[in-house]
Amino acid sequence: MNDVFSRRTFLSLSGLAAAVSALAGTLSWQGGTAKARAAEKKHILILTGSAREGGNSDLLAGAFARGAREAGHAVDIFACGRAHIRSCLGCERCWTGGAPCIQKDDFDELWPLLEQADMLVFCSPLYWYNVSGHLKCAVDRLYPYSKKTKPRDLKIREAMLLMCGESWFEKSFAGAAEAYRQMTGYKGWKDRGRLFATRVFDKGEVAGSSVLAKAEKMGREA
Repeated sequence: MNDVFSRRTFLSLSGLAAAVSALAGTLSWQGGTAKARAAEKKHILILTGSAREGGNSDLLAGAFARGAREAGHAVDIFACGRAHIRSCLGCERCWTGGAPCIQKDDFDELWPLLEQADMLVFCSPLYWYNVSGHLKCAVDRLYPYSKKTKPRDLKIREAMLLMCGESWFEKSFAGAAEAYRQMTGYKGWKDRGRLFATRVFDKGEVAGSSVLAKAEKMGREA
């Protein structure tokens, strides 16, 4: 009985620790001094994951972009949720056609933007405790840049995660946050911060919260 209890307690505490670790950085970001930021102008690429144009994650991305542009950074926004990007085939034929992937779809428009970006910002609604499938397909197609035989890698060095969802609880974002943590760690990208907007569902509902101002500030201090 004590053994069963101890295992359950351990697993419960381990799960809690993982969630806390994944959510570390929520509503925070690491901005350098104003002088240092002014000296370093970046190409920032924002990947949005919603198929709903003008929805909450679009507004979140727009606020971040507005702040980043005010700071002098070049910003591109690519709407993965409204693009036609198929999932990775796992065919191992990356680069054989001269491009990262042999599939011909809207990833052909995305990969040149990826290759010029210094920072990558993921912005998605919460779908089943993760980023949207639209965004996940685009992320999976980054595989060619992680193969041992790749002819070149991305120059991205920093990343951020912005999300919004109907849930009242930040812990609902822990799955997406953990995937993001693992990915940035694997690629060696510096995590510059995460922002999770809770309790928003109806289109445009996030406009009534303070989160957009926080996203804009994150952009200015990117």
